[in-house]
Amino acid sequence: MTFGEMKEFTRRLKDIMSMQDGLGKDNRLALLMTDLEVMYQIPMYGINKRNEFIKKHPHVMQLYKTVSLERNL
Repeated sequence: MTFGEMKEFTRRLKDIMSMQDGLGKDNRLALLMTDLEVMYQIPMYGINKRNEFIKKHPHVMQLYKTVSLERNL
């Protein structure tokens, strides 16, 4: 993840977190997670693949986890 990409994703997260609408907020957080999954090809299955990805891309996974924890599922 480049600095510019991190900055843009972080800006999006901040914009979403400033929203009052709970359902709209959750929907936008879900879209942000999907964008991260697609852009960085985050593996959803296979513990070995996922662990390898986490080691190689800790910043991506930290942001992804932060977004995930903000959702009210």
